[in-house]
Amino acid sequence: MRTADTVAAVQSVRSRALIAHATTVVVLVILFLAMYSRIDPTNTGPTASVGLLLPYLPLFVLGLPWSLSFWNDPYAYDGVASHVRLLVVLGPAMLNVVVHGLIRCIAVVARRVHGGTPGHGG
Repeated sequence: MRTADTVAAVQSVRSRALIAHATTVVVLVILFLAMYSRIDPTNTGPTASVGLLLPYLPLFVLGLPWSLSFWNDPYAYDGVASHVRLLVVLGPAMLNVVVHGLIRCIAVVARRVHGGTPGHGG
């Protein structure tokens, strides 16, 4: 049987996890966009945008499983506009933050509906 203090502590940890997840993704997206805006479009060499890997790799992991489409075939997006390509690269991590937030909201509502009874996620 859970005590009220234990439930409050678990809820606090879950809220902090969501805030940490969202903050991490926002910081990485801002870093990626800042670095992306500084790329010289005339430089088409193999190392022109290698610095983007620093924020992209964590964003890729935070965007799984949705980010696999870009990872599996990044050249499939060569013909599209740059803002669409950015959406494909950055969108999955942001989508996972939204999904995380929705799951958190549903869990809170379910807990309130069921009154925190054991067996109902309370």
